[in-house]
Order: sequence, then structure tokens, then C-alpha cells
Amino acid sequence: MGSTKNVSLKNLEDGILMRKLKIVVITQGVSRIVKPIVMGTHEVVGILESAPRKNVNIKRSFLYGIYKMCKGVFKSHSELQGFCEEKKIPYQMMYSSDDEGLESWLHSLRPDLIVVYSMSRLLKKNIFSIPSMGAINLHPSYLPDYKGPNPCFWQYYDLEMSPGVTVHCINEGEDSGDIILQERVLLPLGIKSPERLDKLVGELGVRLLVAAMDSFAANNVKTFKQTPESSTIRARNLELSEHKEVIDWENWDGTHIWHVLRGTESWLDALPQPKGLLKGQRWIIDDFISRDVKEKAGSINKYYPYKVFARDGYIGLRVKFNWRLFIRGLLL
Repeated sequence: MGSTKNVSLKNLEDGILMRKLKIVVITQGVSRIVKPIVMGTHEVVGILESAPRKNVNIKRSFLYGIYKMCKGVFKSHSELQGFCEEKKIPYQMMYSSDDEGLESWLHSLRPDLIVVYSMSRLLKKNIFSIPSMGAINLHPSYLPDYKGPNPCFWQYYDLEMSPGVTVHCINEGEDSGDIILQERVLLPLGIKSPERLDKLVGELGVRLLVAAMDSFAANNVKTFKQTPESSTIRARNLELSEHKEVIDWENWDGTHIWHVLRGTESWLDALPQPKGLLKGQRWIIDDFISRDVKEKAGSINKYYPYKVFARDGYIGLRVKFNWRLFIRGLLL
């Protein structure tokens, strides 16, 4: 291979010969896969940060511009670019597969494999065909179920308590490539999204990714084709206008509502957010209490202790005050 970093390595545990792969990672931020892969057996020769999709409907006021400018001055250096600078890993922001100079940059790195997790757009053939071994993706569902960019929300919505993780080859379709590895995991009711992703991606997903990379390195990759039928609808992103409509207050029981609200408390705007001096803060979802109630389902009482009512009980609400959100609320 021309470098001591790429000579064959022997796995002493099972006697399988492996070579150290050159890996390019595509992800958003310092996601749960970044550090384990960088610190792992294979060599990360480049990291592409997938730029998030911009919502063109968000109003950009003058005060909001000041807020963004101030936020940029005081932002932490723990973002992905700073991490790459610290580890001396070539870094580039990626807006699309057609970015000027992207193909030549990737060719210069001579990667064996591209590893993708949490990418805002589909990777096109001009990019995923560059590595000698192609590209693989970590998708947080048991494919072919929940194909699409937002399986997390729809699994909450459907009360899917045994979701899975799939590592699959990337092709020109959406989460439709041949499957390398997949596994299910049982999760508790009411688990919040960060803890859920810790288990799905940080634990199970990383383990499957590492196993898949090692199988490429040992030249013993085994894949199987996905069945074309899926038992779920496409796991699309919600429009902002849909947030208020996703909870079926009349027909869902309180446990179902609690599970969805608690899991998505950091981003879903299904409830009217706090007002007055608490403007800009978000609700923290506490326990569900089952009991007879007279209040209308979906209504929130005006005074502390706050609660939102379901048809068969109520869900406790509280605010954990955050100064950054308070200032942002004043400026927006």
C-alpha cells in the first residue's frame, strides 16, 4: 500500500487478516459516531460536515441578526471543524454532492470507504462511487421500515418500542441499498430523544458500523437485498405548520401523548410554548398521571404547577430556565 499505516493487521482474537482502511466520514456535527470511528482501528482521512437544510420560512429580523452575530462570537470550539483541527483531520463543509471541488478533494484523499450518518441530503453517485469499496450508511431503523430523514419522530408517533438500526450500502435510492447488518433493541416507554439516540446510535449503531468496516477490511462483506415492501409510511420531516396537528388529543390515551411529547420535547412544537416572562423557554415533560379529568384534552392550566390535560389524566409540565433562550425570545 506504500505506507506503514495501510499494511495488513492481524486480528489476534479470531485470526482474520485485516488491512487498515482509509475512511471518509460524512455527518452533522460531532455526532455519536465521530469519536468512536476516529479512535478506532481504521484511519479517518477526511470528514465532511453535511450542512443542515435551511428553513426559508424563518423570519430574519434585524435583532435576530444581532443575536446570531453575538452567538457566533461566543460559540464553543467543540464543533466538528474544531474537533478536526485538533485531530489534524482534513475537514470540509458539504452543501451538496455537486459542490465545486468536492470530487477532486475526495479523490486526493484516496478513501477506501465513505461512512455516512445523519446527512441532510441524499449522496449522489458522483460521490459515493469514488471510494474503492463504495459507501455505507447508518440508518436508525430496521429497514425497510421507516425509510427517510426522520425515523425518530415517526417511531415515537407509532409507539414503536423495538426499533432497530441498519448499516446498508448506499445507492441512488433513499435508504434502499443492500443491507450489511441490522439489529433491533427494546427501549422503555417515555425515553427522551438524546437517551434514545445514545442507545440506538451511540451503542448499537456504532457497534454495527465498526463490524461492517472490519468486514470490508477483511474482504468478507456479506449483504442481502431489502424487501421492496415496508410496513410504515416514509419517515419524512414535518412541516412547521404540522407541529400543532400531530397529537390526536381526542383519540390517543395519555400514555401515548406523554411518550411523544416527552421524547420530542427539545424540538416538537405540539404545545403552545410558555409566554410572558417565560417567552422563549421550552416545556420539560414530566410524568403522566392517570385520573378522571374535566378539562378539555390539549388544554394547559394557566398557573403553576403547569400541566396539559389528556382525556384520561394529565401530564406535568415545568420550565427549566435558560438565559440564552430568554434573550433569544426577547429578540425574535
